[in-house]
Amino acid sequence: SINALAALGAAVAIGFLIGFEREWQSRADGRTSGFAGARTFTLVGFVGGLCGLISVDALSIAALALIGVLTVAAYLVETRQPQGGRGGTTEIALLATFLLGFAATSGMLLAAAVGGVAVVVILSLKDEITRLAGAIEAREIHAALQLLVVSVLILPLLPDRGFGPYGAINPRAMWMLVVFISGLSFIGYFLMKWMGASHGAALTGLVGGLASSTATTLSLSRLARDNKGDAATYAAGIVGANVVMLGRIGVLVALIAPAAFAALRPALAVGAMVGVAVMLAYWRRGARSGAAAAVDIGNPFELRPALVFAVILGFISVIAAWASDRYGAAGLQGVALLSGFTDIEAIIITASRQAQLGDIDPALAASAALIAAASNGALKAGISAAVGGARLGIYVAAAFIAIFAAAAAAHAML
Repeated sequence: SINALAALGAAVAIGFLIGFEREWQSRADGRTSGFAGARTFTLVGFVGGLCGLISVDALSIAALALIGVLTVAAYLVETRQPQGGRGGTTEIALLATFLLGFAATSGMLLAAAVGGVAVVVILSLKDEITRLAGAIEAREIHAALQLLVVSVLILPLLPDRGFGPYGAINPRAMWMLVVFISGLSFIGYFLMKWMGASHGAALTGLVGGLASSTATTLSLSRLARDNKGDAATYAAGIVGANVVMLGRIGVLVALIAPAAFAALRPALAVGAMVGVAVMLAYWRRGARSGAAAAVDIGNPFELRPALVFAVILGFISVIAAWASDRYGAAGLQGVALLSGFTDIEAIIITASRQAQLGDIDPALAASAALIAAASNGALKAGISAAVGGARLGIYVAAAFIAIFAAAAAAHAML
């Protein structure tokens, strides 16, 4: 049928594509002959496609076994040659070609096509992978393994429910924060290693702020402590993360309570503009100081600061839950002040819902959001000073004072 011919053609095309890459790579390496080239790979893809069409298990197994035996024999012959020791990439690619051809004619055409492209891409990245492996240090490999342990092995084992007073402590949610802080520090380390401190810190701040500006502040503060660059470089990233946070607050309030967003919008806009101006000023100062060429970061993975922060967060979560239970809506602004030291989204969602339901004035909900953001800024200034040093703390505190003073003035003018 037409579909069968199309699937068989795809199997042949996959074989040719992989084989052509192998033949080109062989010539690029200075070899005039190799175990298999474009024609051999094309035929193997064709054989795999035929086996899939015939659908005889014994035939398919026999064909795969035959190709496997020939591949192993060829590999053994190559390793005995004076220029041997090149690895078994081509041999494994040949087996993959047979299986992809078989899959193409066995009802898995899309998977075979995607797999064929993936194989070619992986094969073509030989030089890049070799350079990357040579550039990575032993401590960076160990750090990556530690990150995998805390995120892949430990996280799924933790219960996802509240414990303690008011059910305010969720082990999985708290460990998620540990994983995020550790992972962001790891990413920031490599961004600054490859892009320079100035560009890497700014990019880390902007990207990290989409998920957690507080965690981003902790990560950049740790990097500032370990690096010899200007503190302004890392302050720019921290300010950038919090400008993104202002945008997140606006989106959250707009989705829940449009009237509250109308009251909050001028303050957020003015605060964000001041934040962008300060971030650019800090970034330029760091770039002029030569921070981009002074990257000397220590351990790319450090678990202790993330664990300490998670414990503090759990403690503050209990206090905030108690205050909310004790004083209710009457103490909304007080609760907002406390919530700023933990999860500002929680108080913002609560106040916005109350404004949408008509329980409180939209302007009061907007004020609660600003108070929570301002107290969260005070927390981040403290983190910056405690972890990254007094100089970084002064930069961050000055920026937040300017941002939230301007935001408060814009809000008051309403």
